Order: sequence, then structure tokens, then C-alpha cells
Amino acid sequence: MDSQLTPAPPDRAILIYWRFPRPNGQTLVCTSYRTTRGLELRAGVDGEPPVLSAEIATHVEAQRLSEVWRQHIARSIAA
Repeated sequence: MDSQLTPAPPDRAILIYWRFPRPNGQTLVCTSYRTTRGLELRAGVDGEPPVLSAEIATHVEAQRLSEVWRQHIARSIAA
């Protein structure tokens, strides 16, 4: 048996729930990921580390949380 540690596979994007284009050309995005720990929901600027993230149990939970985040971000953009 090889004693070397096997690196963990990278997180895999599963579903994009929403995108918000911003006037500065950036896009805010909310995506669910399969990780070594299970499912995770992440939101932030596309291509950058997430600003919001949460471990989730189901896709239904991800849909609900992504909608809460979408409404919060929409209100903050409108303000």
C-alpha cells in the first residue's frame, strides 16, 4: 500500500441559482458545489472566493437559501 496522501479532488460546481451583473462589469453568482464534506452553497463575485457560504443538506435547502441571499443582495444593490 502506498503511504502517500492522495490530494482531495477539487470542489465540483453543480448548479448556478442566480447571476447579478454589476455596473462595474463584475457578476455576482450563487452556485451549489459538491465538496468532500457534502453540499455547499456559495455566493460572491464570479471567479473570486465566496463572500457567503453555507453547508447544506439538500438541493431544496440550497434553493431556499439562495433565494434569501438573492433578495438580500437585490435590496442592497437597490439602496
